[in-house]
Amino acid sequence: MITRALAPTLLAVLLFPFVLAVPVAAQSPAMHQRMAGSASIDNASYELLQRLSDEAGGRWIGSPQNVQGMDILMEALRGIGLSPRQERFTARGWVRNDDEVRMIAPSDRVFRAVALGYVDQTPAFEAPLAWANRGLTEDFDSCDVSGRIALVTQEKLSGQESPLRSEVIIRAAAAGARAVLFINDKKAGQILCGMGNFHGDPAAVPAFSITWTEGQRLKRLLDHAVPVRMRLTVHSRCVEVESANVVCTLPGKSADKIVIGAHFDSWDVGQGSVDNGIGTAVLFDVARILASLSPSNERTIEFVWFNGEEMGLWGSRKYVEMHADDRITAMINMDMTGSPRGFGAMGNAQFLPLLNELVDEFRGYDMSRGVINGIWTNSDHQPFMLAGFPTVTPLGHLDRETVETYHDFGDTFDLVNKRYLSETAGVVSILAYEIANRTTIPTIRRTPAETMEYLRAGNLEERLKRQGEWPFD
Repeated sequence: MITRALAPTLLAVLLFPFVLAVPVAAQSPAMHQRMAGSASIDNASYELLQRLSDEAGGRWIGSPQNVQGMDILMEALRGIGLSPRQERFTARGWVRNDDEVRMIAPSDRVFRAVALGYVDQTPAFEAPLAWANRGLTEDFDSCDVSGRIALVTQEKLSGQESPLRSEVIIRAAAAGARAVLFINDKKAGQILCGMGNFHGDPAAVPAFSITWTEGQRLKRLLDHAVPVRMRLTVHSRCVEVESANVVCTLPGKSADKIVIGAHFDSWDVGQGSVDNGIGTAVLFDVARILASLSPSNERTIEFVWFNGEEMGLWGSRKYVEMHADDRITAMINMDMTGSPRGFGAMGNAQFLPLLNELVDEFRGYDMSRGVINGIWTNSDHQPFMLAGFPTVTPLGHLDRETVETYHDFGDTFDLVNKRYLSETAGVVSILAYEIANRTTIPTIRRTPAETMEYLRAGNLEERLKRQGEWPFD
């Protein structure tokens, strides 16, 4: 789950003027070659991803498939000589059951639709449909949705901030709407699963995602003054779930550590191979490469497969709470990680010399995006960022037909590019190895006041406040 807001180029310099950007030579070009070679020649990520996709499938947090997938992952980790453990936690969960969006007039039609997460069970009801445009405050002020089901487009307009679905749901409920149908902005049949909010609160009214194609049909009917009546059935429900992050540790000479993370969970409607089976499998190969080629490092390296990212970053939030006193030099996040194209320094100047050096070194890769120093939200790096821990991420490329499966039935193993897995595993292994062994890179943790200014400089204050995730003031 990723949304981006690029920060000014000089962000890192403004925030950390005392960090000297003095290039430091790579510690071991030979080690880099061995790691990149092992990632390609000994690729173990593809086979693991196939097992997770086919044997377990979609790994929604709290589901039997999620537990089955964790068993597969831990078995594979033990098979390469590591000792995985589970760090258990509870979270506000959600279970999908048989829901239905049905048009009953002017004709009968069951739509392809999915309830948004945290939509709670509601007795079946019928209501007329009303157009509410983009679901902005002024849209609800100018139309009558009282007692009706609001139809809202998610089409993005150039130069305008799109409303969050959680905001639209709250506005619709305040205007008296019975429910909301969100039209996916991706054309054809993609359905785009998503959450009603990220806090675990039961949605104020039922909300569904429907396809662009069927949404356009409904809009045309309303545009031509044809009365549309819908029937909604909601059996999905909010429940508390128990889950776990899977963690492996390579102890270092120092307690300072590198956290390399990827979210293990996925949406339930597909196989979860792309989002985030790719990151899950690449992290496994990174663990294999580092454990076999560099088991002892200056800093500790911790591999973490987070659970519950799709439902609101629960696993990474719980990890940060459990490890609040740890000295974390860097958190490296991999979410739908594709063929390497560069690095995101995430506003952390202490990483810039290394990242620029690696971009220059990796002549066999298309590192055309270079080093970007903007910051963004809504993936597992966010709780670390809010707690003052520095984060960094690889920038990658995924083919269009792969990206278009995002949060939908088509997210399957068939579209995964094996070469991309190998390339990413090699690059991330080298990145982690260098951060773990370059003592010239300081371990820095921002104070709450520094974190607040860092987020403001990155233009994230408004976004986080809208999501209810601004921890200051």
